[in-house]
Amino acid sequence: MRALLIEFDAETGKRPQGIDPNDPKLQCYGWQNLEVRPALEIRVIEDDRDISQYEGREAEGLTVLHDNAEIDTSIEQHIPSRFTVDDETLMKVDLEQRQIKLTDVPGEKRGEVLKNLKARGVKGIREDKPLKMADVYRG
Repeated sequence: MRALLIEFDAETGKRPQGIDPNDPKLQCYGWQNLEVRPALEIRVIEDDRDISQYEGREAEGLTVLHDNAEIDTSIEQHIPSRFTVDDETLMKVDLEQRQIKLTDVPGEKRGEVLKNLKARGVKGIREDKPLKMADVYRG
């Protein structure tokens, strides 16, 4: 498989080289990082289109990923895990028992706070790691 690592403006949705985020043959599978500027996403090319126009465009916000290994490496480097509250009651009870106040936990955004709580072993928080190519394309 081949894919594109795309830098884009999260506010406008504009992507370089006229990349259409609604193109059904450019699938993202949740591989976006909207916490960085420019935002990043990885889109798998699911047809045999000519990508020579994108080669060497790293400076313009596009990087061609030539195989599953390159795609997986890019996922590891650019796409963070997402942290969510899986069981709010369990998390609240655990925070009370450990006497942890949310205001004392570092992090400006909710995901950062949850990541730090998960690192402390607080229960009721789930880490969702980004899928790898083998998870998306079985068989």
